Amino acid sequence: MRVVVVGSGLAGLVVALRASRRHAVTLLTKADLVESTTRYAQGGIAAGLSPDDVDAHIADTIAAGAGLCTPEAVRALCTAGPERIEDLIALGVRFDTAAGSPDRTTEGAHSAPRILHAGGDQSGRAIMRALGRRLRDAPVQVSE
Repeated sequence: MRVVVVGSGLAGLVVALRASRRHAVTLLTKADLVESTTRYAQGGIAAGLSPDDVDAHIADTIAAGAGLCTPEAVRALCTAGPERIEDLIALGVRFDTAAGSPDRTTEGAHSAPRILHAGGDQSGRAIMRALGRRLRDAPVQVSE
């Protein structure tokens, strides 16, 4: 089966990589492979990496949402966050570290240090670079 992925942002690259394990994949992008809005994302990614932080992460996210969040969606996001970080690491993303562990900071409405950065304040660029390298080695036909 041939799979066509349209877009080369974070979601598009991850889908193309995963689909290429079982299918022939063509990735369509409007520009250079890693030229997407993801590349320009600054700041970091929030993830409660310790099991005792997930409930607090959920509470912080709901409070920051000022009544606009869907609690089930917040729970799904916060619960899956640590696993998605592990996926990114497995794909070659190097998050900033301190003393050999992920360097976590506190930003915005977070009550605990759970923000991870890659490349300082250039997380989007670092993530796209890593995924772009991985994709170039994958059996994916890229049409730029």
